[in-house]
Amino acid sequence: MNVNKLAMKFENFKNVFKNHSYLSFEDNGTVSIEYVREVLLLEENVIKLRLAKNTVKIIGLELSMTNFSYDSVKIYGKIESVAFE
Repeated sequence: MNVNKLAMKFENFKNVFKNHSYLSFEDNGTVSIEYVREVLLLEENVIKLRLAKNTVKIIGLELSMTNFSYDSVKIYGKIESVAFE
């Protein structure tokens, strides 16, 4: 298999994963979300994000958000609920 065909297969593989978002709960106060498309709302007690196929709303106390890559975020605080819309 030549390098160009291998590179094309890898790009197709990456595009499949970008159609899905992944949430990882590290503990009661941290959630990591991969493949975030847009931040819709960022307040102290509510964060709303547009993902690849839906929207997620995180409600809690003293929420803050950091980027750990260009399309992934980490949310810290006292997370009370996570809802998909």
